Amino acid sequence: MKGKITFGTGAMLDMISNRAQPHSLSILPSGCFPTVLRSRDGAVVWGVEAIVFAAGACLEWLRDDLVLIEDPAESEALATSVNSCDGVSFVPALSGLGTPQWDFGARGGFFGITRGTSKAHLVRAVLEGIAQRGADLVDAAQRELGVTLKELRVDGGMTANRFFVQCVANFTGLQVTVSSEREATTRGAGLMALVSAGFLTLDEVEGLWSPADVFLPQFTSPERSALRATWAETVKRVAKTIPELSAIEF
Repeated sequence: MKGKITFGTGAMLDMISNRAQPHSLSILPSGCFPTVLRSRDGAVVWGVEAIVFAAGACLEWLRDDLVLIEDPAESEALATSVNSCDGVSFVPALSGLGTPQWDFGARGGFFGITRGTSKAHLVRAVLEGIAQRGADLVDAAQRELGVTLKELRVDGGMTANRFFVQCVANFTGLQVTVSSEREATTRGAGLMALVSAGFLTLDEVEGLWSPADVFLPQFTSPERSALRATWAETVKRVAKTIPELSAIEF
């Protein structure tokens, strides 16, 4: 089974569900929620969706407000100019946390900053933090559907950053294939219009997939598990920063 994440201003994961129509469209226990992926001739294919509120928006923040970079493209070179984050971590909760926490009162945070922390460490921590949130989406969807992904497909502006995509592979433990079309959501809408009009079949659309690149995880399973456990504890530190907003449910 495959999943897809678009890493744009935010990040959104979609996976086909192996279940019938849900009884409710409310958020599921995993933090995902059911959604219609396609409908034709009365046949509805359901899926699950998971969301990160701030992904590429964090790089815009680094550029426009913190002025640590002049262009998001610089983030890759900065991140790879150091061997690690040197103990710094960043939780990208600039607008709260989506899946799986759904904590609108959570707020972003850097942790582990010292006098030796450089701009490169901060930028690298931001990229790793967004990748960790992508892994949160994958974990939630797999938990909800009771499946194990074989491949994760990604698109969106952030996938131009090879360091970032490698982090996604490392933290998910999955093969990550990058779409040759960064705006794959827009392209997909056009292709579905052609399917609806009878000019293409779904099988033909699937046959058009040709990844621009493939990334394999570089961490062992124990290494990944340790990093993910540390990440889960870090995320807890930004929870309920604004209790009134954290109390909002839908």
